[in-house]
Amino acid sequence: MPKSYTGSVATDQALAGFTGGAVSTIFLHPLDLIKTRFQVNASQAAPRLGGTLRSFQQIYRSEGFRHGLYRGLTPNFAGATVSWGLYFYLYAGIKGQMPVDPATGRLGPTQHMVASVLGGALTAVVTNPLWVIKTRMCTTKKTTPGAYQSLGQGLATLVRAEGIQGLYRGIIPALFGVSHGAIQFMAYEQLKYWRQEVKKKRWERKFLEEMRGKANVAVASAAVGVESSMGLTMDAKTFEKLRESRLLEKKHDWETLSTIEYLCMAASSKVTATVATYPYQVLRSRLQMMSNPQNGGVPYSGVMDCIRKIKKAEGILGFYKGVAPNVIRVLPGTCITFLVYETVSAWCRNHARYGLDDVTPARLHA
Repeated sequence: MPKSYTGSVATDQALAGFTGGAVSTIFLHPLDLIKTRFQVNASQAAPRLGGTLRSFQQIYRSEGFRHGLYRGLTPNFAGATVSWGLYFYLYAGIKGQMPVDPATGRLGPTQHMVASVLGGALTAVVTNPLWVIKTRMCTTKKTTPGAYQSLGQGLATLVRAEGIQGLYRGIIPALFGVSHGAIQFMAYEQLKYWRQEVKKKRWERKFLEEMRGKANVAVASAAVGVESSMGLTMDAKTFEKLRESRLLEKKHDWETLSTIEYLCMAASSKVTATVATYPYQVLRSRLQMMSNPQNGGVPYSGVMDCIRKIKKAEGILGFYKGVAPNVIRVLPGTCITFLVYETVSAWCRNHARYGLDDVTPARLHA
């Protein structure tokens, strides 16, 4: 059984994802709000250079900090934490059911992508109502007539006015957006795997050197086994148990990378996915916003109608509105989320209460 703090690796991953999503959302919500307002702006002109800073200042002056820059925080916080927690739970659970490559003992890029797509699709269906409320709160002022005042009131009002269908506005582009997570996690997992392999090989070299020096052990090859100066031999299976023993793992944990390594891999994978899939976010926001003409909304009858109207009125750049504050937000946001996620995951492994290796050095030498 894999090492786990809660008794389930998937639950450990959900806890780590929940915590990461919570921290990044609290710190970076204002940028999310500005991005969303840019996305639903149906004017032909694209935001000018420096528009993010000017919008930040304007919202702060006219609407304040709590009711302006942090309007819509509750549904955003609920959506982000549930999404990250549920996604990581499903992602880990689906991966756990997949057969590993016999040659490497690990899953391949395609399997990571499949697990990400399935986990992302299920997460999108569950959390879409929260994102509808978040979009509508972020794109209206607190004083706007008919504006939602809270998550609970917004959900109740939405169901009364538009029914269950209203809860799933924008679900089609949201499902398209599953490709975003698939690309991001495939890239992230591969980058992490490559780096861990480098550290693992380096650790194995140091391990053999320590075995020679401390125990006066003659080592021919890790694959062949370890032969001591007294003529005793540890076969490859015993050697593997020793290598994976809890004491050695605490001393040489190649699965845990440095903060800088995690940040670089998280940022690289996120930028790749963002550039490739950003237009779906604009489509989702347009379909989810309130269509009341008094609020400047443009009615869209569906995804294709939305695509046609944006292309006709705003051109190709219309599909990339809000990309600047989005990049400004997602880079630190992703770095914070993944850093917290990996930190909590490592804590769960290091303080595991389940699946611990019962093999001790004394039993190995018995």
